[in-house]
Amino acid sequence: MRSSSSNPEHLLVLGRILKPHGVRGEVRIDCFCPDPGIFGALRDCFIGPPGGAWQPVRIERARLQPRTAILKLAGTESPEAAAKLWGWELAIPREEAPEPPEGSFYHADLLGLSVTDGERSLGTVVEILETPAHDVFVVRGDAGEWMLPATRVHVRRIDLTARRIEILPMDGLLGAVGDGDGR
Repeated sequence: MRSSSSNPEHLLVLGRILKPHGVRGEVRIDCFCPDPGIFGALRDCFIGPPGGAWQPVRIERARLQPRTAILKLAGTESPEAAAKLWGWELAIPREEAPEPPEGSFYHADLLGLSVTDGERSLGTVVEILETPAHDVFVVRGDAGEWMLPATRVHVRRIDLTARRIEILPMDGLLGAVGDGDGR
């Protein structure tokens, strides 16, 4: 992740501040975790701009919505103050994060995983796009960048220990990725 006085390697980014909400300094959070309910239990977290230093902050209250949360952060008392946090990320120490529900994963755990078809390496997950229907993995490999729908139709297995995502080969999907001879 990024450098700061708190050890960033041990932080798990849970979301990004989207915009101010209301007139009391609340912010809407785009949730990167499988269950936005985690925000309801948080009291302390870290916030910071991408590439900047993390700052500890207390969460005074949280309201949950599907895929988002509305948080009141200590010290942010107006819409103008909240607007200055637009685009900042919110994180907690990794050891404080609850286990995600069965079959769900934190985005941070999926980034950097190798995508394979059997023993054939197809690339690495470099980004995760959220769509209304499902997440989409952006994969970068020798054949360039391509997108993999994160659905059971396309993904056979996600193995965090082996750091790989095994896909189900499908007509059209692998043809765009390579020529089929392992290159």
